[in-house]
Amino acid sequence: MSAVTERRQTNEARERHALRRVQSAADWASYHAIRRSAIFAALLPGQVYDEHDPDEFKPGNLPHILALDGDVVGAVRIDLIDATQAGLRLIGIRNDLQRRGHGAVLLHLAEGVARALGRTEVVINAHPTSLTFYLANGYVEGDWRDAGPVPAGLIRVGKRLPRP
Repeated sequence: MSAVTERRQTNEARERHALRRVQSAADWASYHAIRRSAIFAALLPGQVYDEHDPDEFKPGNLPHILALDGDVVGAVRIDLIDATQAGLRLIGIRNDLQRRGHGAVLLHLAEGVARALGRTEVVINAHPTSLTFYLANGYVEGDWRDAGPVPAGLIRVGKRLPRP
């Protein structure tokens, strides 16, 4: 496949996706179901997922869902850490749709939201099994600032975003 064909297919896939703020009860149900199954059950089996965690409702913490042709396929919370930095929290893709490019699209769109909100840097606390994915998408390990310390068992990665 040529680079031009691959870029066109990637752009077409992105056009079919939409990242939007969680609004309705159905959005919240999808958001929590994805995070519960794709992250907590799969990667953090010893931890209990709390859909009423106060972090979900803090000002500047913005829950989003990724839809493909209207069907919810992913979830992320975009936290506005300070005037220049955003954190992408608990990025998850539905288990039955993983490894099909949806995660890269979600990451790209979430970075766009952060950039549109004036942020120039994104940080993620990555699970070790996801590290290769983040590195392939331009993130690097390092001493990136965040609102708190790196949670046990996770690896902090970050990326500087181009100015709009």
